[in-house]
Amino acid sequence: MDNSTKSHLSFTIGPVQGFVSQARRTRDLWAGSWLLSHLAEVALASAENCNAQGQCEGKAVIPFRGDDAGKITSLGTAIGGMPNRFELEFDSEEQAKQAAIKATEAFNKRWSEVAELVYQKYVAPVEGEGNGTRDIWKRQVDNFWEISWVIGTPEEEANTLTSLTAARKNIRNVNTTEEEGIKCSLMGSWQELSGYTNSNQQKEFWNSLRKRLGTLDIKEGERLCAIALVKRLFPRIIEEVLGEKASKELRQVSWPSTAFIAALPWLKSLKEKALDKAKSYSGLAKQAGYQQSEREAARQIGEWAGIDGPAWFTSAIQQDEPGREKENRDEIVNNLRQKLKDLYDEADSKPVPYYALLLMDGDSMGKLVSSLGDPAKVSEGLNRFADQVDDIVKKYDGRTIYAGGDDVLAILPAQGALKAADDLSKKYNESFGGIEQATLSGAIIYAHWKYPLRQVLETAHHLLDDIAKERTGRDSLAIGIIQGSGLQAVWSAPWLAVRGKKNEQGEYSSDGFERLDTIIDRFGTSSNDEKLEFNASYLYHLREQYSKLFAKPIETPGEFGQVDIGEDLLVAIANSELFRSATIRDLKDKSDKDINELVTPLIALSHQWTRDENRNVKPDKKSFSFDGWRVARFLKQVKEGKFDGHE
Repeated sequence: MDNSTKSHLSFTIGPVQGFVSQARRTRDLWAGSWLLSHLAEVALASAENCNAQGQCEGKAVIPFRGDDAGKITSLGTAIGGMPNRFELEFDSEEQAKQAAIKATEAFNKRWSEVAELVYQKYVAPVEGEGNGTRDIWKRQVDNFWEISWVIGTPEEEANTLTSLTAARKNIRNVNTTEEEGIKCSLMGSWQELSGYTNSNQQKEFWNSLRKRLGTLDIKEGERLCAIALVKRLFPRIIEEVLGEKASKELRQVSWPSTAFIAALPWLKSLKEKALDKAKSYSGLAKQAGYQQSEREAARQIGEWAGIDGPAWFTSAIQQDEPGREKENRDEIVNNLRQKLKDLYDEADSKPVPYYALLLMDGDSMGKLVSSLGDPAKVSEGLNRFADQVDDIVKKYDGRTIYAGGDDVLAILPAQGALKAADDLSKKYNESFGGIEQATLSGAIIYAHWKYPLRQVLETAHHLLDDIAKERTGRDSLAIGIIQGSGLQAVWSAPWLAVRGKKNEQGEYSSDGFERLDTIIDRFGTSSNDEKLEFNASYLYHLREQYSKLFAKPIETPGEFGQVDIGEDLLVAIANSELFRSATIRDLKDKSDKDINELVTPLIALSHQWTRDENRNVKPDKKSFSFDGWRVARFLKQVKEGKFDGHE
């Protein structure tokens, strides 16, 4: 039968970010991502098996299912991989309609099973201490999800319901129920579960629940809604709700904290140096009250490394819970800080206090489908890519949260994030045979491990969608740095300006662009790096000179000022300041051409880079920002593990 006579069902589940991104812990982030992926697959499999005999009657167009049609594959992995939208092909409109009904029923049934088990096991025992807790729970669980679907026939020469699905997105079914009372700590539009407005009554309810769970599950002061609590406690009930079919990997899932991810490369290095002192410190920290919360994550390093991630950072010891309720708290804290300092001295290094959150997404899916001519070929390429994501992320000591279709979400130590993103971008292109249309954009947020995770996620989505894709022109990477009070620097460029161009031998060479990883080696990590061209003193004085060129200060991260002078004058100013700097003794024998070649990459790093409609990469030489300098210097500090003030 011709494709134009087939009926297609496009089924969409939301809100995605509202469910996944509002997370305090890495475990929240994983639980939301995996659970949504699982629920989506339950719905898809039901649509595929929509007739009474359980035969596969609907053929999935997006995503490609192959031999997995009608099956629940998510039970075999701890990595979410099913998109929140799928499209199937049927012989008739009636079949498509019945499949949509079955899919909706299956989704709601599994969601209700998960939520009810969490309630009965953990909330019901303290229900009597709340004020309408059961009613709040039911209202929120029953009204959270927004499921929409459309049925139609693809337009001429189209293979999917692209335009019809896009139109459906503009019609939103708004829940008219307005949440009252005190709001959830994580999901601010939803009421917390105690139902009280009196703070003392709230506290009593949550203290009772916390006693049943522990402070790792419910932090002191947290007040959660039903949706947030399901995500928080879902890992506790995985085996009960999913049964024996759930893989061992899934049943034993344990997510490392952001502090542990940040410290991981340093902890691994201690196996070669200062191991005895590290083990001794770990034992002391455990006695002081730190828990073995990272046991699973630290398995390859050693049991000694399994204590709470913050224990490896001196700034955390002063603020954290060990000894908080003990009379000799100051003595405990001072002893821990001294022992940790001794460990730093023995290792001659400290852990980098930053981790990286990596978010990636395929570009212009419509163009990719058009170039390949068949959505099935696109789905096959996406599957090839998704199957390789976790191996690449693990190569750099990271953890994959989601890898489905053209989407990737992962957390990594700061040291390996840039290389991981580069490898993933190349692998995505290779998964489609190297065609020009197969490109992947990404955002890397380097954040201090103490910074709220949900705000890191929000920033990552902003950088990916608004900076890497929209402003920079896709096939690009955006990098953000979160320090102190928030976002401090944003730099973005097409991948060509990050890694160089692929030559005839299949290797990446600069071809007019100096690779980012070579530029950062020329930056100093402190004011004492006098022999490096771009040391702190030089950059400080050069910034003073350049700032005089702008009509107003550049204050917002990612913002560009406008300069009316030519590129030659910018280079001349940089040259002049370089000769005045402490590095002049290393420059006296160099020609003007040599000096120009030294400073030109710094100027290039200051411009806004974009990709035009013809895919040409070019800088706007009238634009100027200091954020590229900040990013490059930060990456050099990460590489060497050296930060001014460190924490």
